[in-house]
Amino acid sequence: MRRTAPTKNGRTELQTETTQTLMTAYALHVVQSEARIEGRSDQSVLDACLGAGVAFPYNCRSGECGECLAELRSGEVRELPGADPAIFNDTHRARGLILACLSYPCSDLSLSAQLRAESGPPIREFDTVVEKIRRHGCAIIEVVVRTDSPADYRAGQYFDWVLPGISPDRSFSAANRPGSTRIEFHVRIHEQGLVSRRLARDLMEGDILTLRGPFGAFQLSAEAHRPALLIAGGTGFAPIKAMLDEAFAHGSRRPLRFFYGARRAGDLYHLDTMSAWSSQHANFSFIPALSEEPAESAWTGERGLVTEVIVRQLTDGLGAEAYLCGPAPMIDAAVALLHRLGVDPSDIHYDKFTPAV
Repeated sequence: MRRTAPTKNGRTELQTETTQTLMTAYALHVVQSEARIEGRSDQSVLDACLGAGVAFPYNCRSGECGECLAELRSGEVRELPGADPAIFNDTHRARGLILACLSYPCSDLSLSAQLRAESGPPIREFDTVVEKIRRHGCAIIEVVVRTDSPADYRAGQYFDWVLPGISPDRSFSAANRPGSTRIEFHVRIHEQGLVSRRLARDLMEGDILTLRGPFGAFQLSAEAHRPALLIAGGTGFAPIKAMLDEAFAHGSRRPLRFFYGARRAGDLYHLDTMSAWSSQHANFSFIPALSEEPAESAWTGERGLVTEVIVRQLTDGLGAEAYLCGPAPMIDAAVALLHRLGVDPSDIHYDKFTPAV
């Protein structure tokens, strides 16, 4: 049997559920927590801990960030394939470590993990009403949902979409700050994607959309005096937009430079918002970069890969924090570049997206 790991903004693993398994309940114990945790054989160790309010370290929930490493002190788990070997491999396994997001209990478990100081907003499942569906160019659809009361989340976090007939749940970042009864999502369209087909064929304004969350630890730090470099591609625009929205709402004056990579001018969206923020906030600049824009077009902005534009715009990154969101190749290239520019590795925060199917 093979099972698909959770997806994020299109993040997905290559495994697919082909058979039905009988769910079994187990007791999970994290030695650093007094919480009583009930795990299930069809639920990852990480999701069981988060659901019980344990401040387990994590971000991606799909084996890419390595933040949910834990020591398995007793018990047995079933490990899903799909972990990035650069962050979790046989060396870790030999030391008795597991990735909680890709591990499913096969017995009662005892775990040790370095918990976060606090668990963040509680994870819950709730219904929303689709208020608006808007297409941006040919590649991105914006979906705005309405909630009964303001949803509790942090700018930069994401929600699972619980869609009948689509498993596993797909996850999308909120593109607006918390505090209202609306949540905005950006969905990249893939021709064969199940969510893309659902959006094109079935989902309509007025429909009920069930969400679960919030998840993730991608957010601006509280170090308001330090310059921040924000780098995104594709729908990585969404969480960056939410974090900027939150920063401006709280009067942030820290220098904020947003580099956004797209292919062509038609792929750019929310330019009115970026223009308004640039006019209203002297500490903010938006630098879009187009990698495939025809040479004869009227585009007068930056051309090339977003990393090439950063090299032209920045001489060094000493003292800056960096926040990256988008496709994995872009993230990897940008991280390497930021290292060369002098950004401390501990000050580089990222959230990788891969296409959902």
